Amino acid sequence: LKLGGVWGQDDGMEVCFRSAAAKNQPAFVLHGFPNGQFASDDQAGLALAAVEKLGKATRFAAKAEGGQWTGEWAIPLSAAGLAYQPGLKLAFNVGVNRTETGEWIIWQGALGPTWQVDNAGVVVLQ
Repeated sequence: LKLGGVWGQDDGMEVCFRSAAAKNQPAFVLHGFPNGQFASDDQAGLALAAVEKLGKATRFAAKAEGGQWTGEWAIPLSAAGLAYQPGLKLAFNVGVNRTETGEWIIWQGALGPTWQVDNAGVVVLQ
């Protein structure tokens, strides 16, 4: 594992989402790393104030051992301006950069970056 905190260079994972109703709008992008670092990122074109608000409210923890790692997110939807309700649909994607094998593993191929959630999947909250 490369345990640094540089996206694209070190092992890491990203979570990308926004309201499914907001077609063609920028997604929230969060990057987490096996060393426990994380960052809210503006690479999808989201306004810096929204990026910072989500980053301040989000929690991430990771544990690395034996050449593998796990991570756990707590992402408050309210910090992304979303009000939870059953049936809320999120345009969503998640991806992993695995440096050992040089793989980018993505839940749904987005025909581009993982944060292009219009081309990815939809998660329906219950």
